[in-house]
Amino acid sequence: MGAHTDRSMAEGTVVLEDVTKRYRLGDGSWLTAIDCPNFVAESGSSTALVGPSGSGKSTLLHLVGAIDKPDRGRITVGGLDLTALNRRQLADYRSTIGFVFQQYHLLPAMSALDNVMAPLVGRKVSYDRKQRALELLTSVGLADRAHAVPSQMSGGQQQRVAIARALINNPRLLLADEPTGNLDATTAAGIIELLRGLQAERGMTMIVGTHDEAIAKRCDTVVPIEQGALDADPGRRLSSG
Repeated sequence: MGAHTDRSMAEGTVVLEDVTKRYRLGDGSWLTAIDCPNFVAESGSSTALVGPSGSGKSTLLHLVGAIDKPDRGRITVGGLDLTALNRRQLADYRSTIGFVFQQYHLLPAMSALDNVMAPLVGRKVSYDRKQRALELLTSVGLADRAHAVPSQMSGGQQQRVAIARALINNPRLLLADEPTGNLDATTAAGIIELLRGLQAERGMTMIVGTHDEAIAKRCDTVVPIEQGALDADPGRRLSSG
């Protein structure tokens, strides 16, 4: 399975076909969180899902990240059909992607360096994990904060650590759920520029969920989403300048 996953992820195109996800509410009725006839994020591209809170952005990212399963439809990433995988295979797939959340989810008692290495605990890797973590902290501008704990860092610095952590496995796909939601405008602009720079440098496919159109305009393609429905237009190209 490992070799299959690596080969499949060599091309990071994400495709959703006739995907729906519903949740039962307390009164017995159903809420449609995602109704997606068609969605494509091309390999190596950056796509912004734009919509207000509750529009379905997080649900879609969770489906692509195999954190949740669709009720119907097919999701493929680099040709790998997520809906056909068993639990162990899904865990293997999740280890090949990066996820950045609005909440940083750093372990408070651990240094920035240890937080970046945390996803590797219990896993065998062929590289020096400490060296890679230090390289990633350098790439996000935090080489001098490697031994600081989260309480000693600003929100922007903590999110940079979270980004470095998401890249520790050298993912081909990066999913970011409101990555600037807890940051001021200036810091948010710096974070999205960092994400775009790393995405382009590493050739990753990136999908960002955001309510901020200024952030979305830094991506290649913008896809509006509202009440679980994606715009029928596959996305509009925007200048990244």
